[in-house]
Amino acid sequence: MEIRYDIVQRTAEWHKIKWGKIGGTLSNGLFKNTDTLLIKLLAEHCEEFDLEDNSYYGDDVIRGIELEPQAKAQLEIYTGLTFLDAGWIQSTEIPLLGISPDGITKDETIMCEIKCPARVKHTRTILEDQIPDDHLEQCIHAFTVNPKLEKLYFCSFRPESIKPLFVKELNQMSLVDLGWKKTIEIEQRGIKGQLIKPKIKKVADIRSVREWVEIAKTEALRLELLIKQKIEELKF
Repeated sequence: MEIRYDIVQRTAEWHKIKWGKIGGTLSNGLFKNTDTLLIKLLAEHCEEFDLEDNSYYGDDVIRGIELEPQAKAQLEIYTGLTFLDAGWIQSTEIPLLGISPDGITKDETIMCEIKCPARVKHTRTILEDQIPDDHLEQCIHAFTVNPKLEKLYFCSFRPESIKPLFVKELNQMSLVDLGWKKTIEIEQRGIKGQLIKPKIKKVADIRSVREWVEIAKTEALRLELLIKQKIEELKF
């Protein structure tokens, strides 16, 4: 991987390096059985970078930008670690992949993902004591891009709350439910104890972070190949 400490997030240079790449925000598409991610990436690969397409930020994003330094300072107190700022981490294994980290330690083995949500989401996160479902893929993406990553701290920060800081740790062996289902057979026996047709049931397909990372890499490689093929087709 290549870490760009020289790039500042949300600058023109940062937007340009992300163009046509799968960053944290788009990473959920690696686990969806749709062509939405492919079309978005293909559209960017078919055109030159346009800053105007990436220059608008909503109120929620602006709030997060303003609060992130405060959140990081609180997380550093909580963990006893120092998180460095980096603009972009580029995967050298799969060039289509990258991520904009909220913080990374000097030895590059620990990263953080910081969110500064609205009051209801922050409160629900605290009560459920888990990373919100819509942020799980982004957390996994950090491990996908950074092969040295041993631990990720997810942080939900809302200074107005009576509990402003929520922190959850993920490592390679952490079990994560992305909402996938798998089919299992449940053994059944008749009245006399003989085996009968098994019962088919769908259950949650819960996997380790390491397993999800391999799925993400496989899909990213498939998308890379598809994009190259589609571009060649569009030239004629």
